[in-house]
Amino acid sequence: MKNKYNIKRLCFLVCIISTLSIATTQAQIIFPDDVNDESPAAPIDGFIGLGIAAGAYFGIRKKMASKK
Repeated sequence: MKNKYNIKRLCFLVCIISTLSIATTQAQIIFPDDVNDESPAAPIDGFIGLGIAAGAYFGIRKKMASKK
């Protein structure tokens, strides 16, 4: 009998949570018409390669240290 109660409670909670999450996903932000969408606020350029190289270096270094 207790298992049946838990299943009903779980179904109720799932319904409530899904209803609330659907309501929050429908909210949209409205921007004014004078927003300049063409130019990025922060340009992303050469630091991507530098970050990948640093991540690879630290990853390989950690992998080598764990083998010892």
